[in-house]
Amino acid sequence: MNKWFIVAISSASFFLSYFSRLTWSVVSTFSPFHPTVQEDGTVFSLFFVGYIIVQLPAGILADKIGTRTLLFFSLTGIGLSSLATGLAPNIEYEYLFSFLMGLSAGWVYPITVKMISSSFSGNNLGWAMGIYSIAWPLSIVLVGAILPVISIIIGWYSGYFLIFIISIILAFLSLKINMNSISKSNSFSIIISKNVLLVSLAGFLFFTSYWSIALYIYKYFVLITANPYISGVLYSLTALVGIFSTIIAGWFISKLGVRNTLSSFVAIYGFLILLLPLSYNPALLGVLSSLMGFVRFIITPANSAILATIGKENTGSVSGTANLIWQSSGIFASYFTAIVITNLGYSDLWIIMGIFTLLASIIYLGIKV
Repeated sequence: MNKWFIVAISSASFFLSYFSRLTWSVVSTFSPFHPTVQEDGTVFSLFFVGYIIVQLPAGILADKIGTRTLLFFSLTGIGLSSLATGLAPNIEYEYLFSFLMGLSAGWVYPITVKMISSSFSGNNLGWAMGIYSIAWPLSIVLVGAILPVISIIIGWYSGYFLIFIISIILAFLSLKINMNSISKSNSFSIIISKNVLLVSLAGFLFFTSYWSIALYIYKYFVLITANPYISGVLYSLTALVGIFSTIIAGWFISKLGVRNTLSSFVAIYGFLILLLPLSYNPALLGVLSSLMGFVRFIITPANSAILATIGKENTGSVSGTANLIWQSSGIFASYFTAIVITNLGYSDLWIIMGIFTLLASIIYLGIKV
């Protein structure tokens, strides 16, 4: 029972770490600060700066001293920084609190991957990672479904207050985790190998395209449909089917192998991104968004599973090392995307990101599992 409690707490924590970073992509449209594309990019970028700073410390400490206390303080930090973000009086404070939110959320992924890899192995690991990774598409679905509505009815800040409440509740529930089932490493280490470098590089390219989509596609949908509610539905569809595909990802991983699963589905995702500039009808965008969501969230648990596979007892360190590179793409994507949108437009942006994704699929093939 403790194993599945660990999965539940890990998944809920993972959910909050993503819901918190995506919230601004929607609520900024309703905020009284009326941020420019460049100011949006700065808010996103500062979150990722804080996020990547703690990746290596989080991974090493998770391997060496355990996870429960670290997770408690991470969740508490997400809650307090979210509360402060919702109370921010101007865009400059949003910059500060976005950084602090990233600094808190950055601990979650290395810690929770470590917890699950210590509790499961073999095919069960793939299934556990699939259930754990439901948090990612679910966060996107709820961002698109809930935040436009409550931002209009209650206020732009309401999403951040919701994060605060859930984070504090979850922080105290995390203290009930049984630490006896979590393995520890005997040394402090940063794991660098060919596999880790390839996973990191491929992930950087993939996540650059992903963050460009996740952080800016809501505004693209608003531009196309001129309707914030329809845009919220389309945003949710980029992940809704992913809730199902995340669950069955373990089947693909067990049948194809984790490396082949990653390379194949990343390639398909790249082709789907290239179709975005050709789709202007909301119905077609809905179909394309759904297909992207299905494929995208086969990739999520496969990424986590390959880190656990190549990391073994040092999974925390490997996860922290790879995720440091992966999430630094958020900084790059925040500014690069803003520049492309301003100078070339959204259509060229999607073409560039589709090419990045196809390159990532080729690099994944070089990983030895």
